[in-house]
Amino acid sequence: MRNVLILLILFVFFFSDSKAGLKEPGKINNLQCALNALDGYKEALEYLKKNPKKNSVVYLACLDGGWSWYWSGSNKISKAHKTAFKNCSKNSKKNGNGECFLFSENDKIVWELSEEKKVSLNQVIIKLNKHDENKYTGWPHPYQFVDINDPRFVKYTDQKKKLIYVNQNDDIEGRYLYDREDKSDDFQVHAIYVLASDSKDKKYDVNGVIERIVLKGNKHLKYKTKEKSFRLDFTKEGKLDVSFLRLPITKKELNNHQDGTTLIAAEAVRNGFYHPKKLYSIFYQDKYKREWGQVGSGTIETPNGDVEIVSGVVYLGGEGRRDAYIPHLHELFHALGFVQLCAPAAVIEKNSRWGKNDHLTFAGDIMSNNDSGNGNIDSKRKHYYGHSMKNCPMDLRKSVFLEPTEKDPQHVPRTENCYKTQWVEVYNHQRSIDCLNRLNF
Repeated sequence: MRNVLILLILFVFFFSDSKAGLKEPGKINNLQCALNALDGYKEALEYLKKNPKKNSVVYLACLDGGWSWYWSGSNKISKAHKTAFKNCSKNSKKNGNGECFLFSENDKIVWELSEEKKVSLNQVIIKLNKHDENKYTGWPHPYQFVDINDPRFVKYTDQKKKLIYVNQNDDIEGRYLYDREDKSDDFQVHAIYVLASDSKDKKYDVNGVIERIVLKGNKHLKYKTKEKSFRLDFTKEGKLDVSFLRLPITKKELNNHQDGTTLIAAEAVRNGFYHPKKLYSIFYQDKYKREWGQVGSGTIETPNGDVEIVSGVVYLGGEGRRDAYIPHLHELFHALGFVQLCAPAAVIEKNSRWGKNDHLTFAGDIMSNNDSGNGNIDSKRKHYYGHSMKNCPMDLRKSVFLEPTEKDPQHVPRTENCYKTQWVEVYNHQRSIDCLNRLNF
């Protein structure tokens, strides 16, 4: 009888302990404690935004500077309460953060704070929910940055007089290290032919290979959009201007590099390919890992502030040259900021930094995640070309690099620190112009 009584007491104790705090608002009048739950609160709000008919709750434990939180969403709010409380308690017990109490139910914060601390918390929430364009930029790498004080650095205005052939065998008729005089002073795409230090020169820049790829890409773009093509950098003689660049590293060294694409793009910038009115399409002659094309960037550290120069890079040694116009267009679209992550069919990628990636979920489009099929270019005009989304303002159709030019053209979308961003809610034309003006130093 005594053992039964002890077991009954223990059962009541543990049962009541497991229910402590269920649906009970927290009463710790500590702003820092409440701030610790905001990550969970934001995730819960995002869940509600995508699932407006469902419910979400957040539970928080906070003790001696440590905290644990857990949020849950469900059709039934009672189920959400039980799940969030159970998991919050489990985490808190493991970390020694005390009991869990209700922080928020749907969008309402129920944690009890003084009026003064409530005002401070609301100010933080406003900033938390503000769209942060900087979040949707690429990861900067040390080798991405180009120092203008580097002895190898050449201004784009000095290319013709300062660039020299490192390998004298590269100095052949019809080849140029620099961007030649332009036929047009407008925004345009410039091609660069790149070799590793030990690449056998196949002369794709002078035998017309790169020109045919670029022109085929423009023909495809015009056919699929029925109106637009890239404005290309032609010489006054009417030939596509293709510059030449040999890298200071071998093919093997490039393939073993953590991010060879960024290395190539940064080396192009270091050699003066960062003209404010140019978008660069880089063609590397040989293989690079298993890639057909990637986006690369070099960030130039100017006296006026940093500016990211984003280029498309195509690898001609793998899939071959016949369909190389596909990665040529695909990577240039990426370099211009597409697909924007606010597009309806942008790929969901929960474990990534952005939570999405800049491709489309469905097949058949040139920006599809896997199968580009016949290379459509937003045929239904819903995602990145000629669309009508007010909350996703970037439109490839309006790019300054396409012709005919629109009356309200768009530059590459940039953050305040002049990095390309994959998600803008309001396009800032003047900001992009100001960033390009930094390049004139």
